[in-house]
Amino acid sequence: MINYNLLDSLASMAIMIPSFLIALSVHEFSHAAMAYFLGDDTAKKQGRLTLNPLVHLDLFGFIFLVLFRIGWAKPVPFNTSNFKHPKLYAILTAMAGPFSNFVLAYLFLICMKFLPFFNLSIGVLKTFMQLFEIGAYINVMLGVFNFLPFPPLDGSHLLFAFFYKKFPNFVMWLYHYSMYILLALFFLPQTRFFLVKMVLIVYSFIAKLVL
Repeated sequence: MINYNLLDSLASMAIMIPSFLIALSVHEFSHAAMAYFLGDDTAKKQGRLTLNPLVHLDLFGFIFLVLFRIGWAKPVPFNTSNFKHPKLYAILTAMAGPFSNFVLAYLFLICMKFLPFFNLSIGVLKTFMQLFEIGAYINVMLGVFNFLPFPPLDGSHLLFAFFYKKFPNFVMWLYHYSMYILLALFFLPQTRFFLVKMVLIVYSFIAKLVL
């Protein structure tokens, strides 16, 4: 007997996994490229200035993507001592990743808008529409998730830049317990609902820009 639920799950994963690999590759490459452009070659020396997803893949982040539809990649290292303006350039480097995901999501939605104008069969058109829609969602998810102010996510650099001098104990507390907080985001229904809600809000905003 055919298990259609299993087949649907496998089909969904077959689309989601490549989309996630593209999203994380662009995200981490953007960090490395921005750091290199601003004068720090740490990521380049470690082989992270690449779009190869295997270089950026984090095992646990990938497992969480499969299980909870939210995941992450290995953080790209950068050395602020190589920056002419350490605080500003650190923020620009950190934000390059999420920003690239939002741009990529916008491009996927643009493709969804214009794809029906091509002379494609219904089956092929449906497949491409699913690819672009899931690709856009995953990029928004990765971008929004990385704005959270917990290490090793990108938002932690904003937290450190703006609050460390005034609230060093609080910032260090967040650094110390960040992993527990992130786990709560996945396992507590309330926090998962909030995170998914934020992703949908940003997704809707970007989609409206395309219309």
